[in-house]
Amino acid sequence: MPYFDSPVDSTRLFYRDYVPTGSGFKVQPGKSPNLTLVFLHGWPMSSKMFQHLLLPLCETYQFRCIAPDRRGFGLSDWTNGTSDKPVSWSTFVGELDHLLQQLGIGDFVFVAASMGCTESLLAYQSSEFIAQRCKGLVWLGTIMPFPVQSPEHPLSPSQELWDAILQGLRDNRPAFVSESMSGIFALSAGNVVHPKTLEHFESIVADAHSIAIEKTVAIFNQPAEAEITKLANSGKQIPILAIHGDADQGMPVEASAKIVKEMVPWIQLKVYEKAGHGMYLTHSQQLMEDLLAFFNAVDS
Repeated sequence: MPYFDSPVDSTRLFYRDYVPTGSGFKVQPGKSPNLTLVFLHGWPMSSKMFQHLLLPLCETYQFRCIAPDRRGFGLSDWTNGTSDKPVSWSTFVGELDHLLQQLGIGDFVFVAASMGCTESLLAYQSSEFIAQRCKGLVWLGTIMPFPVQSPEHPLSPSQELWDAILQGLRDNRPAFVSESMSGIFALSAGNVVHPKTLEHFESIVADAHSIAIEKTVAIFNQPAEAEITKLANSGKQIPILAIHGDADQGMPVEASAKIVKEMVPWIQLKVYEKAGHGMYLTHSQQLMEDLLAFFNAVDS
């Protein structure tokens, strides 16, 4: 399995790199796409959250798919114990930029979920290498621009809620994660997820380092208003598809994607009915159709 060393402190980091063979299951006829897809997972998941999408996109639709595990999650270490420098957005973005340069990828599209949406935007705005090659961004359940409630933005999750989440994870992480699955996948809205699938996603969270789970919350809960404003005023309308669920209890669409759409009118926004933060699983067929349409438009 492929690993690379962080350019920041040499921490060992994992990534998936699926390259189409042309002889996979149900291969679609026609010309292979020119785009590579780069997947950025949400908190507190890992690249495993995308497995049900990665395989068909690679083997059936012939896209090269790259999906790193952010440091502290999945198979990536949190630190190597040799640096006392705090982990920040700059750390995550620097490691992502380093990986993509190391792989020497050409044109690509980011497919990002939750905090990964912020990471993709920061990477696009801070790296010349990425800015030159990124042809589009897909944001699934973005937490931008105001991840935490304020008097001006009362619909975002409150700090008290985040404190309760972190305390619940400290007190009994397996039980808390298990009880949270219903909300993540909006089961109360009528979505059905097999119990074994829920167990699988619980195991993904179980792989994360405890300290990474806590430290990362403080990183992604910073406002991204300045970055969204910069995007709106950049003069370059890079294609962006934002997808959000209307039953997302953790980050309501009114507090996130709809505000982003108001700030950046040329973004394409799709709101999925009865979908929660985990719409990438419960609405995977609808998502696949929208992804392929977006990729084809960008690659044309």
